[in-house]
Amino acid sequence: MIHAVDRIALTNACWLSADGTFEEGTLFIEDGHIVRLAGADAATDGYDIIDAAGHLILPGAIDPHVHLRQPGQLYKEGVNNGSKAALRGGVTSVIDMPNNKPACSTAARLRQKKEIFTQKSYVNWGLMFHATAGYREPVQKQIKSAKVYMAKSSALPAVTEQNVINDICRFYPLLSFHAEDETAFLPGKLPHHEKRPHTAVKTALQKIERALRALAPEERPRVVICHMNTALETDWLRRMRREGFDVWGEGSPHYFFFTQDDYLRQGTALQVNPAIKTEQDRQALRRALREGGIDFIGTDHAPHARFEKESAQPPSGIAAIEWYMPLMLHLLDEGLLDWPRFYELTCANAARCYRIEKRDGIKEGNYADLVLVKRYDQPVRQQKIQSKSGQNVYSHMPLHWRVETVLVNGKIKFDGKRFYGKPEGMEI
Repeated sequence: MIHAVDRIALTNACWLSADGTFEEGTLFIEDGHIVRLAGADAATDGYDIIDAAGHLILPGAIDPHVHLRQPGQLYKEGVNNGSKAALRGGVTSVIDMPNNKPACSTAARLRQKKEIFTQKSYVNWGLMFHATAGYREPVQKQIKSAKVYMAKSSALPAVTEQNVINDICRFYPLLSFHAEDETAFLPGKLPHHEKRPHTAVKTALQKIERALRALAPEERPRVVICHMNTALETDWLRRMRREGFDVWGEGSPHYFFFTQDDYLRQGTALQVNPAIKTEQDRQALRRALREGGIDFIGTDHAPHARFEKESAQPPSGIAAIEWYMPLMLHLLDEGLLDWPRFYELTCANAARCYRIEKRDGIKEGNYADLVLVKRYDQPVRQQKIQSKSGQNVYSHMPLHWRVETVLVNGKIKFDGKRFYGKPEGMEI
């Protein structure tokens, strides 16, 4: 197996092209980039060869919503281990959330966190910044987005006041919202999904919309609604887009496969924020996945230690990134997706939304972020869970696809069993 060379040719290659169709031939890589997509008879003199026969070559996935828990909670995951979990899932670029301990809410903390990712990440990475009331250091060009938590997710208070939301919308050009307004949460000891009702989502969307409408069109930020969990969000996005607003929708796998009834049966393993909701919501999200209402997939990879999830006060979150590609390919097996939608959801749309250059698919001139996958007749049984959570909520599902090899910036970093080289992920 070739691990770290500057000139590679993938022969007997079958790759997913930008139009969602497959092409066959030879794929040439030099200095980390795809330099030529050629026919099967192209000369390969001077190149090290990877025989890709029997595999499909897919663009490395971009996961724009992960919690790798560093700094502050290394025992839960950490950048090094979390980026290895990403490789297992066919993910070659991530955007990490800012609700660390301490929260990534100042320029100094942002610099510290970038240094950690530079030293530790096997995959490419970008960072979000924790938007707060009144903090206005000019960090916009150093981040992929500012994250607005309308429900408390760190030591910092939630952002729920209309004037603060308005002010944040004026300052940042790209905002990612956790769209649950905690002022609408219900008191008392209720099941998790009942304590965080649909009303909290509705109220959050109303406040976001007021903030956008208060600005002139040229002053409005791009807005992403993260980890959509209800039909309310898909309907809102459809209406706002018709009116010309620059709004995007992120979907997360657990909302496509589970309902609140599963949560009630399985317990805290499926406790997440926002909560998993009804079958009606699940079906609405799956329709949006198929028809274009959801733009891209963010796993919301949010691992916790097993003892925490089994405690009397369990935290919310699911480890998911290492099953990203098998889950998305399962949706294709189900007939919910076709290859053009798969391409949009896994890399192209996230690259466009977050302005990630040269990572929007298998094209000449792009970085060689590539995933070789293979489909097996029998479901694949994973022997090792990379995430420190030690939990796989998808273990019951018959997933037939396996990530066999992953290249990041033209270098093999994972071969289905082992990881190679140093952490060399680039900032995106």
